[in-house]
Parts: sequence; structure tokens; C-alpha cells
Amino acid sequence: MDEQEMLTNAYHSNKLSHAYLFEGDDAQTMQQVALEFAKLILCNDNEQCQLKVDTFNHPDFMHVASEETTIKKEQIEQLVRHMNQLPIESDHKVYIIESFEKLTVQGENSILKFLEEPPENTVAILLSTKPEQILNTIHSRCQHIYFKPIDKERFIERLEEHEISRPVAELLCTYTTQLDTAISINEEADLATLRKSILRWCNLLLSNKYMALIGIVDLLKQAKNRRLQLLTLAAINAFFEDIMHAKVGIDDKMIYQDIKVDITNYASKIDYNQIVLMYDRITEANKKLNQNVNPTLVFEQIVIKGVN
Repeated sequence: MDEQEMLTNAYHSNKLSHAYLFEGDDAQTMQQVALEFAKLILCNDNEQCQLKVDTFNHPDFMHVASEETTIKKEQIEQLVRHMNQLPIESDHKVYIIESFEKLTVQGENSILKFLEEPPENTVAILLSTKPEQILNTIHSRCQHIYFKPIDKERFIERLEEHEISRPVAELLCTYTTQLDTAISINEEADLATLRKSILRWCNLLLSNKYMALIGIVDLLKQAKNRRLQLLTLAAINAFFEDIMHAKVGIDDKMIYQDIKVDITNYASKIDYNQIVLMYDRITEANKKLNQNVNPTLVFEQIVIKGVN
């Protein structure tokens, strides 16, 4: 049973919760399911009513989202005022808050009060790709709906729809399957050049450790901030995953299809234990970067402790 079917069954069996927390990487699918669920609650099969919800013009529906890093206090205050009013055209009122983790603590506390004593026939649908950033007291008052991770090929196609080249889209999918995050990273750096630098460095890592150490300087000129450095680590990890895929004969799973011959050549020279060792080194490097360890030192340790 998928998420949409589960929610539809809850509606038809009269088992609606007063609050739902949608969790997953696929923000676009969560948005679509939330909107369909809102239309079901407010409109059932009434097409004119559904059109009002689709265009955010239904008097018993409110949608909150923000392109900025936080959702403004004023947006939440307006929401609370709106949802405390009686329904006008429907038996229920529904509100959707996208990227719920963007709320400030003050905003979350305002919603928490609302969830603790919800108005009758009011349904909250909260969406989050980062649920770990949400207050535990919010979690405890919601029914959780978990969305499956987005298929990588589908995610790459979405990025291509935003005029991101396939090689860059493949690079991005090693690090994130959140569309807004991927687009933001693509806008802040020349990822095609970064991808070339990463693959060049991976080749040095396996062929000439001394040159790999020297090459860290050039690599970090491209990966100039923490997020790009974490992307770089994810891409290096994907490089070794491709080697593992080549060793077990599942070439179609490779991320770096354009260097398939090189990957296959490395797979014939590196044993499984060495690949697992690199996974461990990259996991360790991730932790250190997140602990604000100097990135040059982090990448040096990958070379020193990595594959011989």
C-alpha cells in the first residue's frame, strides 16, 4: 500500500488524524500527495472545489511555504488566525506547511500549541525532508507518513528538466535527492569542472599517492566550501561503489558510465577489502568535516590511510 492509498483509506474509514508529518527525501512527491489529500478532505469529487485547492483559493485551505531559509513568524500567525475560524465551504479546514524544518523555534511552539488543542475538524499536513530538525514534541503529536527514497534515475530526469546536464545530475545524486538542494548547489559552483577534478583525483588516489596529496590543493579550489566538500566525498564514495559494481558484474548500476573502461580496469586490480577500507575512510572523513576539521587534513588522511 502506497502513501496515497493509505491516506485515502483513512479518509473513507473516517479515521482522519488531526495532524500528519510527511517525511522523506522526495519533496515534490510529498507536495503532490499532500495536495491530493487536502482535495479529498475538502472536496471529495467536486472538481470546482478541487480547482480552488489547486490554485490556493479555497477558503478552508491554507498553504505555507518559503523560498528563504526560514518560514516567517507572520506566515504562522496568519495561519493560526485562519485555522481558528469555522469552515466556510467544507466540513473541514486543512493546512499544509512545506519544509516544516524551516520554522523557527518560536514558530514551532506556535504550531505546537495548535496541535495540542486542535480546533474541531482541522487537519494539519506538515512536510519535511529533515525531520530530525523538528522538535520531539511536534513529532509526538503527529501521525507519521514515511515516503520511500526517490529512485535515482527519476531524480536525474528531474534535474535534466531543470537544464542540468546528465553528468552533473549524476554527480549531484551521489550527495542528495532533494531537488531544491541540488539546484542550489548547481547554482553556486561549476559542477562540471568539479566533477572532472574529482575523477582526476580519484585516479591519482589509485595510481600515485604522492601526486594525490599534491592534488588536494587543486581539488579544494573547486570544492571551496563545506557543502561542496561533502559533495566531493559523496562523489568519491560513488567512484568506489562503481568499482564494486564492476567487480560483481552489474555495470548498469554505475554512476560514472563515461569512464566505464577505467572503472573496470581498476576493478581487476583492487580487492574487496580495499574497497571496504575506502568506504570506511570516506565515512570517517565525513564525520571530521562535520566536526569542522580542516578539509586539507581530512583529504590527506584519505590518501595516507587509503588503498595501497
